Amino acid sequence: MNVPLATPALSPDTLLARAAAHQQAGRWAEAVAALHALLAQSPGHPQALHRLGTLLLLQTRNADAVAVLQVALTLAPGQAGLHVDLAQALRGVGEGAEAATHFDRACALAPDNRDFALVALLHRGTWLEEMGRSEDALACFERATMEHPESADAWATLGTVLAHLKPPEQAAPALQRALQLDPSRTEVIERYALVLQDMRRHEDAVLVFERLFQLEPQRPLAAGRLMHSKMLIADWTSLDRLQRHIETGIAQGRLVSEPFGLQACCDSPALLHKAACDHGARFFPDRSSTLPPVQVGRSGKIRVGYVAGEFRNQATSVLLTEVLELHDRERFEIVAFDNGWDDGSRLRRRIEAAVDIVPIRGLSNADAAQRIRERGIDILVNLNGHFGLARTQLFAMRPAPVQVNYLGFPGTLGVPHTDYIVADRVVIPQADRVHYAEQVVYLPHCYQPNDRQREIAAEPSRRAQVGLPQDAFVFCCMNNVYKIVPAQFDVWMRLLKQVPGSVLMLYSNLPEAQANLRHEAQARGVDGARLVFGGPLDVAAHLARLRLADLFLDTLPYNAHTTGSDALWAGLPVLTCLGAAFPGRVGASLLQAVGLPELVTHSMAQYEALALRLATEPGLLSGIRTRLAASLRGSKLFDTPAYTRHLEAAYAQMVQRARSGLAAASFAVDALA
Repeated sequence: MNVPLATPALSPDTLLARAAAHQQAGRWAEAVAALHALLAQSPGHPQALHRLGTLLLLQTRNADAVAVLQVALTLAPGQAGLHVDLAQALRGVGEGAEAATHFDRACALAPDNRDFALVALLHRGTWLEEMGRSEDALACFERATMEHPESADAWATLGTVLAHLKPPEQAAPALQRALQLDPSRTEVIERYALVLQDMRRHEDAVLVFERLFQLEPQRPLAAGRLMHSKMLIADWTSLDRLQRHIETGIAQGRLVSEPFGLQACCDSPALLHKAACDHGARFFPDRSSTLPPVQVGRSGKIRVGYVAGEFRNQATSVLLTEVLELHDRERFEIVAFDNGWDDGSRLRRRIEAAVDIVPIRGLSNADAAQRIRERGIDILVNLNGHFGLARTQLFAMRPAPVQVNYLGFPGTLGVPHTDYIVADRVVIPQADRVHYAEQVVYLPHCYQPNDRQREIAAEPSRRAQVGLPQDAFVFCCMNNVYKIVPAQFDVWMRLLKQVPGSVLMLYSNLPEAQANLRHEAQARGVDGARLVFGGPLDVAAHLARLRLADLFLDTLPYNAHTTGSDALWAGLPVLTCLGAAFPGRVGASLLQAVGLPELVTHSMAQYEALALRLATEPGLLSGIRTRLAASLRGSKLFDTPAYTRHLEAAYAQMVQRARSGLAAASFAVDALA
């Protein structure tokens, strides 16, 4: 009888070599199996434990990697590479301080290893930045570039931190140097393009975004950032194709555009909702578990905290400041958590006099959340959303029991940690509530506040002072250029053709935007000289300039918002077309609240026909201007005291629901008698 021979066990060296070969070929499961077989034979094999730990690290199984590598380190404490890998795993589980000690230990064990020295510096800088010690982090990254000038990683991290802390001009050279060392780094290409955009070098930004899109067309947000950058300067080449790519990507669940930039080219509430939800899930996941839950105060004043980066001479504060001044101090305590800066403006001085300002710009999210909790805030109001100097990460930590999306971003934030959005029945019809992650709170008239203290300057008082012909009909649109889409521009150019001698005043001080728009006018058979451009002015002078025009032509799918109420306050009629989504319905809300619903059209054909009538029938337009002037200050749009009481009634009902243990739910505020 033949007895089968037992299969000899593979030696540890053979199993280790087999694991290495599997790992090299990307067969990670087989590599792990070989290592487990080795460890079954030799449980204390430090090399096997080390390799298993690095495999787990490659699979981002950081907690498992930490457990394995810590055992390996007890067996081989003098292995510098083991300290580095453990440090990487510790960083992955958020243990930055402990990771720094292991990076330092690796450097001490292998003082001549420049790679270890570099990764230790970069980690320390990253950890310091996460701790809110931004200036210390910056010094660490600067040291990394001095000691390792050949490292693209060092220059890239330095440029990224500079972009957060300093003017963009200081970040650009570091990012350029990183790309010279490694031109394939798409994350650095993207950061450099954003810095160029911040520097208002929009043509250069378009070129860099196009390069990014060519290298990685499916890169998250790349298509949307390219689109927005092009629209900032009216570069409409291949715009239709790019928009189709974006809308298809959203429908397929891909992260292709930031919500803010998307609003200027998308009129679908469903797509805007989906894009916001996908963006929020990726960048602002709910982190409420990091803090103990808080409850609303059971009695006394309702504490409202407004969070913004624009408590200065900016559109949000241009609208909101008088509301801040008129809040009822007997019933409400108001705090402004400022993520921006003091610009020294008159508006800033008014805000300072009206509310308590708490700076949070230099604070980590955890520290800022603690400041909010220390003040016992019941309702935390996000005045930015996906726009401006936002702190949506802060809201994700749920530092207040009730959180509200209001004013700064005209649409859903798409995140679970915002309870309510303040709206009206024009901007969010009842049937459209399904497209909002928040519960909708309806104010009785227009959702938009206004400041009746906006002064109108005496100058400019003559058209010649702003480059306008004295006797021509002046159409104007003082919206930002990115809101102008080709189909809208087609209508405007047809109007110029049909109204002899007329001109169109637009808002831009960017030479490339002006050149592109004049080129587009010429392509449509209109002399580019009939476009007159006005740049930034202080609010009072801007309002005076608006008075010199005859008719404000609104944009779609993103209407005039602050600019629209500015025009009405200056006595300038606004013609709008009602869109499908919140950004394109604000013009209609403003006009209904000011008593001019006849200037709301429902198609581009109606819009064009009414614009032509207003430009060619002087009595029709003059009658509207007379009515606007007579009713302006008494209109619902500019009744700021009543608006403030309505907003406070909304806040009170939010708090009452929370005190009663009820979840957030949509409701409407009744108009004051």
